[in-house]
Amino acid sequence: MKQAMYVRWVALLAALFACGCPLGSPNDHSRPIGHTDTTMDVAPSGESLVFNAQGLGGRDLYLLRLDDLSVKRVAKTVAYETDPSFSADGTQLVYSADVQGDRADHVFTRPVSGGRARQLTHADANDTAPRFSPDGTRVVFIRDKTYRWGGLAANWSGVGVVCIVGSDGTHERQLTPDDTTAWDARFSPDGQSVIYATRSGLRTVSIDGSEEPKRCPGKSRADASPDGELIAYTKGEFGPDMRVYVASPDGSSERCLTPDLGGCAKPMFAPQGDRIYFFRTEWPNGPTGVPKSSLWQVDVDPAGQPRKLADYGLFDAPLAWQPKR
Repeated sequence: MKQAMYVRWVALLAALFACGCPLGSPNDHSRPIGHTDTTMDVAPSGESLVFNAQGLGGRDLYLLRLDDLSVKRVAKTVAYETDPSFSADGTQLVYSADVQGDRADHVFTRPVSGGRARQLTHADANDTAPRFSPDGTRVVFIRDKTYRWGGLAANWSGVGVVCIVGSDGTHERQLTPDDTTAWDARFSPDGQSVIYATRSGLRTVSIDGSEEPKRCPGKSRADASPDGELIAYTKGEFGPDMRVYVASPDGSSERCLTPDLGGCAKPMFAPQGDRIYFFRTEWPNGPTGVPKSSLWQVDVDPAGQPRKLADYGLFDAPLAWQPKR
């Protein structure tokens, strides 16, 4: 079993190297294979999910209603769109996308209803993983300014320095030093500081730059429940071993929610706090094939059982996908 897992992940690494890294062309973009850059966010109402999947520009943004599992495209564009996230009032989306003729990804906002997009950042750097502040006036994001082999670093690496910008595109500012390797930046509940992950744990920094970054407790890549009583995260030796866990914010009272289901990734609480949505990585064409993602949910209640909401077809062909009844 362990040998099979090892073969799968060696094959994935080989495929990632083969998929193409920036080679110096000013317009080159390095993109991952399969569904490895598929992300989602839950609407504040809990009625829908926004996600990125196959579309005109490689990736478009879509809404999945959770009551009837119907799919709607937010906008049909030629841009490669990733990392969508809702504003607190549920009316706006913030996300990363490329611009034709430009080698970098930038931060954009767009009404959930599908109106015109607004570009917030313009630097010669890859801007990823944007998130709104609680009041919607600012956006925090990760900026990768490094260069490899003569070109920008991979647009999907998702690590770099922490920056903020006004939701109108003004007052852009870098919050962490250039040697920072950060990811998964989010505003604190009061919007006055940013919490982000590093290789040595979580850090927090004030948005006005009045204080140096400080260490704070908690697990990297963990999602907090709405009441702050639990965190959700994945844990395992290899990718296929990864299972969804919940625990208290200090790491105590840990409990596995998917003991019989591996390959789990990116768990996220529903706004009501009673369930968790997550992806599961699958290999429909064998260990040397392309990794795909399916969408699942599990109740936080100890008696809850994982349930598949959508197979990988949702992310391959969203508008043609139909739920299995």
